[in-house]
Amino acid sequence: MFSKSDVEKLEKDYRRAKEALPDIEYLGGYTKYPEVIYKFMNALCAPPWFKIDYDPREVKKIMSNIDIASHDNLRNVLTNANRIERFGDGQWAVLLEEDFFPLVISRAYVLTKT
Repeated sequence: MFSKSDVEKLEKDYRRAKEALPDIEYLGGYTKYPEVIYKFMNALCAPPWFKIDYDPREVKKIMSNIDIASHDNLRNVLTNANRIERFGDGQWAVLLEEDFFPLVISRAYVLTKT
């Protein structure tokens, strides 16, 4: 489980990471992220967000039904968000530019009220 203060920290750190997008460097075909982005993304693989038995195959289904996603569903998609960079350089930047995190954060806030 996660608390409202956990979600507030996630949102604050997300905003900082998003602001750092212009500082990303592309060197020799690889993405060099600013430290603030590394810290944010690595926090997704730590409590309370990390889900050891996450299933990357479930992410698309969870995100298409985000309005009914559970705590574990959100932990699944956030763990996957961290791990996705391993399979495609620059994927963190793509996630930060899209609506992915705002959708997850909004749902997380709702779950802290139930």
